[in-house]
Amino acid sequence: MTKITAYSLAAILGLFSSNLLAEGGTYQIELIVFLQAMPNTEVFEQTESRIKWPTGLTELSAYKKADNMALNDSVAALSKDSAYRPILHVSWIQSAGEGSLSAPVHIQSGDGKLNGYLQMQHEQSLQMAVDLEYTSNQSDSSGNTIIYRLDEKRPIKSNEVYYLDHPKFGVIAKISTL
Repeated sequence: MTKITAYSLAAILGLFSSNLLAEGGTYQIELIVFLQAMPNTEVFEQTESRIKWPTGLTELSAYKKADNMALNDSVAALSKDSAYRPILHVSWIQSAGEGSLSAPVHIQSGDGKLNGYLQMQHEQSLQMAVDLEYTSNQSDSSGNTIIYRLDEKRPIKSNEVYYLDHPKFGVIAKISTL
């Protein structure tokens, strides 16, 4: 009877520890942001930033760069098509941290036209929240610069590629468990 109890306890602890590992795991996040010149009839009126910045925002430079990038072929394919223009391709290693939210990572292009953040959340499943704005070269009738915003939160699965769409720019993201 003692062997069965010890075996049962070991099985329960094994299940419990695997859940802890899934919640406090380390991830490689890879992100491609690109402009797209597709015809559309949508009117864009945003001229001021509407990002609701989370607390604990961490600069991307604070994280270790990933050694390998899985989406290089995607960047090459986008670069070959005149309808698309990649503006950012980054990859970093990040822990989920304690609790269910990872630290939000500040995402910004070298020219400052792209600005926002990415944050992961692990509740019952893994989720990715992206809030990015791109400052265009276009102005409204009052001369104010138009800003395009992509604000999306979606459930994701580790090691799968996701496409977040906006009429003026897009994001390809892959989050892999290490």
